[in-house]
Amino acid sequence: MADPVMAAEALPADVDNTAAAQPANEQRTTPAALPVVVSTNLCADLLLLRLGAPGQIRSVSYQAQNPAQSPVAELARQYPANRGAVEELLYFDPEIALTYLGWSGRPHAELLAEQGIRVITLPYPRTIEDAFSMTTEIAQAIGRSAAGQRAVTLARARIQALSDAAATWDRAPRVLYLRPNGGTAGSDTYVDAMLRLLDLRNLATDKGIRGWGTLPLEQLIADPPDLFLLGYFDQAQPLSKSRYGRHPLLGKLLAQVPSIQLPSSTAWGCGGLELIDAAAQIAEQLAALELNPQRPLEAPAPAPDQTRPRLELQPKLGPLSQATQVTQ
Repeated sequence: MADPVMAAEALPADVDNTAAAQPANEQRTTPAALPVVVSTNLCADLLLLRLGAPGQIRSVSYQAQNPAQSPVAELARQYPANRGAVEELLYFDPEIALTYLGWSGRPHAELLAEQGIRVITLPYPRTIEDAFSMTTEIAQAIGRSAAGQRAVTLARARIQALSDAAATWDRAPRVLYLRPNGGTAGSDTYVDAMLRLLDLRNLATDKGIRGWGTLPLEQLIADPPDLFLLGYFDQAQPLSKSRYGRHPLLGKLLAQVPSIQLPSSTAWGCGGLELIDAAAQIAEQLAALELNPQRPLEAPAPAPDQTRPRLELQPKLGPLSQATQVTQ
């Protein structure tokens, strides 16, 4: 799922490929009983393209058409793009607009309602069950309950298969999800749920982090994980958001500790059914790694005459990718 979708058979396993399978002249016929829908950001786009009937999709966001961000860019290009502006919603005149919690147009929801546009804000899933609930609720709202049920049923079957095939460990490896800004995910997050699905321990949870937080670099150097799960290290980042990721000591640690990097184009950060695709990719890469979680990993030696290194977040020169090259 790391590559853009180029044909119906290349769609993710649980995406309804009706749109790609129908002739072009039949794709824009909206069944009378189905509402016309617009989605305003990538996460909403993925859900709408997964569940919606081709003729009821009026527009998707520009993010869905960017192969660097979207696993369904080719399919998304079949529809007009929008940037989530209220003026665009008024222009496309949908019956339903799928938005997200941070949507800037929320103060104008009353105005849109006066124009007959119902705004539905997607929740932010914390667990895989949350993702299932969101899928079925949105499917029902857009008149596609059966499609939602099919997607969830298939996702549950894939989860069971992943669970059955999960490696058995004498001691489950400790994994740390890490972003270039030092962000990580503890308990009550979809990242934690995904790691538990694969019988892996979340180091952030072990450290007492709940929800989204940051693990101080000093703690990370002193007690590193058995495996890094890197998120968004493949994207160009401004210095202000990547000093943690550029730190020389982190670079040394990444050269010692095995890493798995999920491409940003998988859009797994939405926390929806894309999580199952991400879990499958992680399981596949885990099988290729020789992890021995019972062997303590050698942490960088402390500076002379100090009990631990003094950490100053000075950016390392050169591209972020050079400082965070994934190693196995």
